[in-house]
Amino acid sequence: MTASATFTRLSRDELAGLVTAARSDDPQDLFAYLAANGTSVADFDYDAEIFSTLLPVLAEDFDIDLETGENEIVADIAEAAEVLVVILTQEERVKYMTKLDPDNFDEDELAELFEDFSGEEASDAGEAMLAGIATLAQALSETDADHVVVVTAG
Repeated sequence: MTASATFTRLSRDELAGLVTAARSDDPQDLFAYLAANGTSVADFDYDAEIFSTLLPVLAEDFDIDLETGENEIVADIAEAAEVLVVILTQEERVKYMTKLDPDNFDEDELAELFEDFSGEEASDAGEAMLAGIATLAQALSETDADHVVVVTAG
């Protein structure tokens, strides 16, 4: 089964409720909370498992660290839910938006980095990683001082 990703714009005021929903006994409460309180801002048509490689590759090879924003909240959610969660903020938008332009990346290089990181070869890895970068850039553009974008993959 292919893992899916969501990109949900959420008010900063809703983050505490998000943590509570993630801690619920029902793992679907996290997604129900996002659906009820946020707005979907991007779609990703590839297997979302690519983000478990893409995010570390962006940090290590391109100095684009999207996994450290809102650390405490992400840690609380990750502990409770069995999905990758990243919270994109306005601070990251200011810092990385220009760097995340898909034109700055080469599909073949991304495929090689995928293989180096994961130890696996996948025919569409470069394409999926490039699509992931474009989707992250689109989602990041939806952040502002009062709103974040919650990315879930799994």
